[in-house]
Amino acid sequence: MGENKHIEELDAFAKKYIKEIPKENVSLDFTASVMKNILSEHKVKVFTTKALISKKGWFIISLFVLAVIFIPFKSSEKNLFNFPELDFSFLDKIQIFNLFESFTVSNTVLYAISFFGLMFIAQVIFIKNHFDKKLH
Repeated sequence: MGENKHIEELDAFAKKYIKEIPKENVSLDFTASVMKNILSEHKVKVFTTKALISKKGWFIISLFVLAVIFIPFKSSEKNLFNFPELDFSFLDKIQIFNLFESFTVSNTVLYAISFFGLMFIAQVIFIKNHFDKKLH
């Protein structure tokens, strides 16, 4: 019985003491500052992304593609690439119901889709750069 009374007195004292402690408000960037301190103390290297193909590689690839597209090759008996000739005449005999025969898309819709696609790509690049700067 005496031990329970002692525990109850300690419990009452702890409740009274906790009520007297002023509540603290955390700053807006509390999480960022805690993470910064953790990283500085542990000196852990944060995972950074690295491009699979460098800018120099993309430049060389684009030059190669443009060269293949725009450099005219002389037509001669010996072609640059020797591909076997395939006969697709059997496709004329197959009658496939054309689902998109009456389906048309206006130029405005095509321009809108292209524009929104470009804006989506720009936003992905912008957000990636934003988070990369935030990590460093």
